[in-house]
Amino acid sequence: MLMPLLLAGAMGWGCQAADKATTPKAPQDCSATYVACGCGCCGGVEPQVQCLSCANGDDLQALIEKDQEAKKDPQCAVAGCSVGTKYVYCDANAP
Repeated sequence: MLMPLLLAGAMGWGCQAADKATTPKAPQDCSATYVACGCGCCGGVEPQVQCLSCANGDDLQALIEKDQEAKKDPQCAVAGCSVGTKYVYCDANAP
């Protein structure tokens, strides 16, 4: 009795998941900047500037998420501070 149900599930019959609508991605804010510090930035030190390209679709949000994850690392308790990296879209104000 259970075999027909297992077979039906394997063949894709029965409950089907509804199609998930893809949420359109918000337009990229090419004037945004972010200073990534990993475990923490050292005070009184200017961060290094790293250029991103808006035209090439560089994703600042992905860098922010990666930095936020780095802050959760248990090794941060003994890592000390670092020179931050300031991410900017260098082509945002280009002529």
